[in-house]
Amino acid sequence: MSTPLVLVVDDQPQNLDILVSYLARSELQLAVATRGLDALELARTQQPDLILLDIMMPDMDGFEVCQQLKQTPDLADIPVIFMSALSDADSRVRGFAAGGADYIPKPLYREEVLARIHAQLTLRQQRRELEERNRQLEHSNQALRQQVDLRQQAEDALNRSDAALSTLTKQEAKRWGIQAFIGQSASVQQLLEQVRDLQQASATHVLVLGESGTGKELVSRALHFGSPRRDKPFIAVNCSSIPAELADAEFFGHIKGAYTGAHTDRTGYFEQAHGGTLFLDEIGDMPLPLQAKLLRVLEDGLVTPVGGRHARQINVRVIAATNANMPTRVKEQAFRQDLYFRLAGYVLTLPPLRERQADIALLVEHFIQQLGAQMGRDFTPISTEALHALNQYHYPGNVRELRNLIEFALIASRGKIILPQHLHFFTEPATLIDPATTSLQTSLQNQPVQPPTTAHHADEQQLLELAHQNGRIDNTGVQHLLQVDHSRASYLLKKLHKEGKLAKQGERRWAYYTPV
Repeated sequence: MSTPLVLVVDDQPQNLDILVSYLARSELQLAVATRGLDALELARTQQPDLILLDIMMPDMDGFEVCQQLKQTPDLADIPVIFMSALSDADSRVRGFAAGGADYIPKPLYREEVLARIHAQLTLRQQRRELEERNRQLEHSNQALRQQVDLRQQAEDALNRSDAALSTLTKQEAKRWGIQAFIGQSASVQQLLEQVRDLQQASATHVLVLGESGTGKELVSRALHFGSPRRDKPFIAVNCSSIPAELADAEFFGHIKGAYTGAHTDRTGYFEQAHGGTLFLDEIGDMPLPLQAKLLRVLEDGLVTPVGGRHARQINVRVIAATNANMPTRVKEQAFRQDLYFRLAGYVLTLPPLRERQADIALLVEHFIQQLGAQMGRDFTPISTEALHALNQYHYPGNVRELRNLIEFALIASRGKIILPQHLHFFTEPATLIDPATTSLQTSLQNQPVQPPTTAHHADEQQLLELAHQNGRIDNTGVQHLLQVDHSRASYLLKKLHKEGKLAKQGERRWAYYTPV
């Protein structure tokens, strides 16, 4: 068999460099394209065995490219693996609806990319062999024997693919396991004991309560990936972001022709999560009409798609989360009492960070290591004075806010020791009682805010003009434009984003910004 040809399509040169380095040592031929139209032309002329396709591209997005490939008879059987920083369930569903064979979320990992590529190549080769054998069986007296052998080969290929993906699932479980929790306080240790117990009670619905930023989704993922359901899907849904008119179709699916615009059958969130976990974030904001339908599904385990006549049995564990006061919502008749009790098979209450002061130093060290590694820096020290200030803060945004504080401080300190002036608090820390630290706190509170210089305004104006001119801008573009380092470029982009002048697209190294 000839060496398989893989076409890699991404409009970001740095992404192409990463993928080419990942695949260079594998037994694959590579072709690259940076635009959707170029990808279609290369597919027609070179007939690749597989296409790695980015979704977000300027002239033609990945969904449209895939649809055109599937509408072209000579190209329709080429497997397409989508790559994207968009990891929400709707983007995945759109990818599969467009004809994609698989979906890899960014950031990419070499072992995962290779495993998924080889799985699809193996399946395609088996499919070709199956088609060829079927043609031969028409002229052979050994039709039955050959067909049985061929099916066995296909099953072996699927088993090998499942084994490869099982390894990836274990990696995901490790990522979201209880070891992801940082803390030694009594409240955290008690929480971990409850999580361990609930991991084994995988049929019990769980209601996770806590303020914003306390880690409700992290707890929910740990409950799933530490349970017997770990090999099945974890589908996360933000109940507050779903339009009321689309809620039925989103949760329960629809059949083709059910309403205007329903051009194909669509699987809802419950069926997508079959065998696994459906995570309902911001459950307190779910509209009352949808609450009644959710209650019915939880009671009988049956889902009927919009426009469908037949119900489908599902097996789903529901983990709901909210920062709302649920007893108050029930009392105000904004949330059904019967649904509340159905969801609250077990209630987990996450403590706010201000009640976990013993964990702050550990979390600070963790975020300095984690974020510093992402920025390509060695461990950055933090001064005793800065740590004192962090310990006195009340954290209205909880752990998420502490992470943002450390990220800002790492950028502002430029790799040197983190000092109090590098901490960008949302509100001032509480006054310290210790006389030795009171002077520090007073100096922090009385420190004048430096007005932005004309040079700073000029830099920001240049960035905004370039963003409006090109439709987008990223860290590399800022470095070239202003002749600054990565940290300075990142700071300016994040500042303009927080001020509402730029919109962030993507995450981490693949992030870029568009004008608002």
